[in-house]
Amino acid sequence: MFDLIVRNGLVIDGSGQRAFRADIGIRDSQVKAVGVVENTGSPAIDASGLTVCPGFIDMHSHSDLSILAHNKAESSLSQGITTEVIGSCGWSMAPVKSETQNSVLKGLLTGLVNRKAYESPDWDWHSLGQFMDKLTSAGTGTNLAPQVGQSLLRAHVVGTAKRKATPGELDAMKCLLREAMEEGAWGMSTGRSYRPGVFAPDEEILELAKVVAAYDGIYTTHMKSEGDHLLEAVEETLSIAKHAQVRTNVSHHKAVGKKHFGKVDRTLEMLEEARSQGLLVSADAYPYEFAQASSVLGLLPGTVWRAAARIKQGGKAGPETAGPAGSLEQLDPPTHEEILRLVKDTAVMQETKSSPEFVVAARRLGNYAIVRCPSFPDLEGWILEDYCAEKGQDITELLCFILLEDGFGVWGAWPIAPDDMRKVFRADFVMTGTDAFALDRPIDPTPIHPRHYGSFPRVVGRFVREGLFSVEEAVRKCTSLPAETMGIPKRGYIRAGYWADLVIFDQRTLEDAATARDPYLRSKGIEWVLVNGKVAFEKGKATAAQAGKVLRRGQGD
Repeated sequence: MFDLIVRNGLVIDGSGQRAFRADIGIRDSQVKAVGVVENTGSPAIDASGLTVCPGFIDMHSHSDLSILAHNKAESSLSQGITTEVIGSCGWSMAPVKSETQNSVLKGLLTGLVNRKAYESPDWDWHSLGQFMDKLTSAGTGTNLAPQVGQSLLRAHVVGTAKRKATPGELDAMKCLLREAMEEGAWGMSTGRSYRPGVFAPDEEILELAKVVAAYDGIYTTHMKSEGDHLLEAVEETLSIAKHAQVRTNVSHHKAVGKKHFGKVDRTLEMLEEARSQGLLVSADAYPYEFAQASSVLGLLPGTVWRAAARIKQGGKAGPETAGPAGSLEQLDPPTHEEILRLVKDTAVMQETKSSPEFVVAARRLGNYAIVRCPSFPDLEGWILEDYCAEKGQDITELLCFILLEDGFGVWGAWPIAPDDMRKVFRADFVMTGTDAFALDRPIDPTPIHPRHYGSFPRVVGRFVREGLFSVEEAVRKCTSLPAETMGIPKRGYIRAGYWADLVIFDQRTLEDAATARDPYLRSKGIEWVLVNGKVAFEKGKATAAQAGKVLRRGQGD
């Protein structure tokens, strides 16, 4: 008898080899048979006309930041993800002490996820091992493979000071890192442009990477630059990989900003050259043409909006105008001409210096792509300076106008060249990562990127139909390649003896639906998702199974 049989599916086993028709017998959370499985009276899923593949492995997840508040991980399951590599970009939820919790992590969680995610957990852990225990007892919808974040190591020992660690402090960070590795961490991540990790010099990162290498762990890095100094950032990453002899993965690899389009041709060559020399380097990417989006209004200097409110109030600004939101509430479309005159007239603005700030901000924002503009949807998808050049409009005037119409509803992001993004994905060592965090419904109105709901169906559905690669190769990039890169055993393939993480989907309809305007839309075509042999997602809904495990390196999970 089997606990469950998946019958008559077109099986893509994760190896990259051609699909084949087979039944899959599951018992005790594992695949026990692949082929013709006799009718034993066991419960069955009829996968006729559907494709069955290993559960997708998200190579770059931030779900550790949200999972205690969203432990079904519905957004992940809805796109076929069964395992998530967490603790990315130098951020992890441990090691932690009260000072770190109330400073570094509070700012991160309330700003990125929402206050609920910060307030909901009982902060009763300190080490990474204790956090893993917390996740296990809470239950999770997906499997989680934790890394330790270098920013947390540094915050724990050095704090947020902008200085080099002392020899004693470096030794203390190494001790914490060894403890995390022995507790089951899969490696260490860095966010080389994020505080406080950014304050570490290269040699400090190298010394920590050597500790990771001693455990055969992986070093994953959000590099120092993805724009002006992208090539130098890749050089630094490869230098650490070489001198530490550590397995290394470049996180969400891309070149952002119009003037950097095309740079990935060289960075991919650099990574290929390193691989040909025997370095174990790889990369992940998310399949979208813009980076993290945020409110354009929030990117503007607050003095601009305070000065605008001062004009609105006849020259008096009260305490309610202390920030952009308070100021904006007091503005309405008839003030457009006043604000335009204000920000363009340097003499009027001399006291507050808002005019120079706004000019600088407008130039910088001209390089952004507008990904959401409710009142003017024809702007969406345009790089702002390109739109203004095409339409003969002034950037300053246009910014004032759209912000007065839509306020915080205008979102902008660094653009990524569509051709560049697809070149990165075509590289055979590049995997899929969402750079997202898991969410359950109902959802707080937190601005998110469509990658939270659409990344994997976009790769396995849309990109396959575009002819970027075969469906078998797409599945390999999402399953066995990340499993082997991380060293996660018995996952990433459909084979007897492997854990029964499966996605059952309709290749004809598989497609992402989320957009910048409506990023919460579930993808189409995902019919069932199994995690460790249990049905975790069925017909558009996450079940109550919470069958995920916390995977600990070296413990056979």
